[in-house]
Amino acid sequence: MRGRIRFGAAALAAIAVLGTAGCGDETEPQKRGSVTADELRPCAGLPKVPHFRCGSIRVPLEREDPSLGRTEIGFAVRRRDDRDSPSRGAIFAVEGGPGYSSTGTASAYVKLFRGLLRHRELVLVDQRGQGRSDLYECRDLQQGRGPEFITLAECARRLGDRASSYRTSAAADDIDDVRRALGYDKIALYGDSYGTFLGQSYAYRHPNTLSALVLDSAYPVEGEDPWYPSLPRRGIKSISIACERSSSCTGDAGKRLQRLVEHLRETGRGVGGLIDAIAEAGTGSQAAHYYLEIDRAGRALLHGDPKPWRKLTEENKPTFHHPRFYVRAGELVVGCNDYPMIWDKDAAEDERRVQLEQSIRDYDPDAFEPFTPREIALSSELGYLECLTWPAPSSLYEPPKPEDAEAPDVATLVVSGDLDDITTPIEGRWVADEFPNSEYYSARNGGHVSSLYDSHSPEARKIRRFLREQLEGG
Repeated sequence: MRGRIRFGAAALAAIAVLGTAGCGDETEPQKRGSVTADELRPCAGLPKVPHFRCGSIRVPLEREDPSLGRTEIGFAVRRRDDRDSPSRGAIFAVEGGPGYSSTGTASAYVKLFRGLLRHRELVLVDQRGQGRSDLYECRDLQQGRGPEFITLAECARRLGDRASSYRTSAAADDIDDVRRALGYDKIALYGDSYGTFLGQSYAYRHPNTLSALVLDSAYPVEGEDPWYPSLPRRGIKSISIACERSSSCTGDAGKRLQRLVEHLRETGRGVGGLIDAIAEAGTGSQAAHYYLEIDRAGRALLHGDPKPWRKLTEENKPTFHHPRFYVRAGELVVGCNDYPMIWDKDAAEDERRVQLEQSIRDYDPDAFEPFTPREIALSSELGYLECLTWPAPSSLYEPPKPEDAEAPDVATLVVSGDLDDITTPIEGRWVADEFPNSEYYSARNGGHVSSLYDSHSPEARKIRRFLREQLEGG
């Protein structure tokens, strides 16, 4: 399935020693407080975000098999505003995608956590393979040079035995090594989008290191139907919800969508562009606007004006951000390794294609009305086909959640936007139900990770209030 697009006394000593390190032997984790002040360096590429310094540590690609070598994990640390008083600890933040770098989102994180950073450091950790960490060697995939089923297979060939090393469980352990190297006993951890998937994995694997956990636009690390049916269903429903809540939208948007789908089929345009537009609409604080835009373009097409529809669904050659900010391989590789598929990951590619076809035929034909399961499965944005050429998991693979692990009793906030069709409200509720000391918050008209697009949004205010209560007692 597609990626989910975007403290104690010991901490005081650690804050003075932030920087780069490459210590410890091939198998041992980073030693506590091993990063020193002399190794701290300016963060090239973050000129508009003051008070950050950057560092890195080296970790084994596979902690159970050091022969596969090591990789560099980069991070950025924002010094607390009030350095005349003792540090009260750190907030760690990890980005989504997967594929987006946490350090590349530094400005948005500073705005989100404003007021909480007077006495606390902000630590942004880039996942292995992206951002300031060692990058994937998958240039054809990054530059969109060919069909992704080909360029992803070439990426797997380049990675070789390391292909399964780029996974959520390993990234969670990397975060813990950064925490240890910086000398923190406990941290408050914030994750957005895929960062919530990573954040849950961290909580399951390192439960005693958390003082608070925020999962912003969350989906669960296990138990998902590999079709992810709530995603297309939420997008379809959100068009009607957005219309009902808007004074500028009249009539029944749901029935208009049905007529539009019939028209697209009858005229040979196909519904792929519409499905892709719906899949992309639930992002940020302007989600309602994007859903209404789909309705307006569809209405114009039904009345004989195709220009708005062409503008909405025009297909361009895929282009991606600079790899310092987004790595396409990061999204596909981690997703292929960790997400459930509608075919068997251990099967050969030709067998997978047979299983894909059978899965489409066997699925409830009315599950995604007005679309069919085949139309949903073969759409470009929903990504059911992305991983057909990816290799089977290696014997070293570890799932995001260890077998029989229980969620820790740490104060947890799960945030959803009620128009988010990328990580849906029902998925957020499932996550909240897993954590015994959790609070669930759903924002009306909220989209995917609205808090990072608008630091004044209800979601952002709720996150700051929650962290203030948990970390400062009020």
